[in-house]
Amino acid sequence: MRMKAGTRLAATLAAGAALLALSATSALASTTQVLSRASAATANSWTATASMSTARATPTATALSNGRILVVGGSTAELYDPVAGAWSPAGTLSQPRSGYFVAVRLADGRVLAAGGQYTASAELYDPATNSWAPTGSMNVGRDSFTGTLLPDGRVLVVGGNSLNGVQASAELYDPADGRWTLTGSLPTPRWRHTATRLPDGTVLVAGGISTAGWPADAERYNPATGRWSKAGTMTTGRADATATRLGDGRVLLAGGDNPSGLASAELYDPNTRRWSATGSMTSVHARGIAVLLQTGGVLVAGGANAQTGDVYSPGTDTWTATGPLVDPYLQDSAAALLPNGLVLYAGGSRTACGYTCYYEVYASAELYTP
Repeated sequence: MRMKAGTRLAATLAAGAALLALSATSALASTTQVLSRASAATANSWTATASMSTARATPTATALSNGRILVVGGSTAELYDPVAGAWSPAGTLSQPRSGYFVAVRLADGRVLAAGGQYTASAELYDPATNSWAPTGSMNVGRDSFTGTLLPDGRVLVVGGNSLNGVQASAELYDPADGRWTLTGSLPTPRWRHTATRLPDGTVLVAGGISTAGWPADAERYNPATGRWSKAGTMTTGRADATATRLGDGRVLLAGGDNPSGLASAELYDPNTRRWSATGSMTSVHARGIAVLLQTGGVLVAGGANAQTGDVYSPGTDTWTATGPLVDPYLQDSAAALLPNGLVLYAGGSRTACGYTCYYEVYASAELYTP
């Protein structure tokens, strides 16, 4: 029996509505499952999530405005979706990024990747097109340096190691024209240091290694003048440390090495320009990560000697050990805060020794639940 046109249309619309309803139900169920798994995780613990498609030795992790995390390292990049708990490709870089490069999210949402392995090249990731494009090159090829977004939208890169040795030079990237210009040089050349933007827009540079060892002096850059000033003396000179700006504007510097791994930590007060020791962590963390949590605390994790992470509470000035990591003893991993308050921890490397020692690079990823 042939169906009338009106009847066929009604049947088609009904089938389409049913399909849409089924699709919406499936998507809701998938999202609910992800959220249920997250809520079921024990507080102060680590749980495995999907692994990256590629193992990455010294990756960077940058939170995008859409809630996804861009992880860069090597010749490719990928995106972590915290709702789906899955990874997707994020394009191929114009030049592979290895060693210790920087990735900085710009004011317009794009991400600047620059340097690594003494290269001066730089490029931009556009989330709208999920692709990379070259931009102007730095004046100096750098590795193990820092990149900091300034209040006016420019990016300050400082120090690092180059083919000409440890650098005191600093330069500014202007996303408006894609050009780099040299600015005032550091009083003390350094690499493997930290850089933190303070509430007044100045940038605190601390720690690292200079030609004379592990400098304890810190320095502060003023974007308005392009000049550096003294920023006090740290309680301990340290390289490969983490630096985190707290909610009250102070900076927590934790772990690192000098030359052995350190569990100690200290605080910088930008108002007095003074450093003071704070409690020590329960583990040594050198070449680890630090993330400011939504609670106001600071998670520090990673390092060749660390099975667990540590959480700093500014209110009590104390540290608390986390549960054991899924993949302990990793160093040079990447981490970022997710919109739901969890922390993504991905990639990195580890040296394993039995009868012989060998170097392992990881694609694994895990989530920390505060």
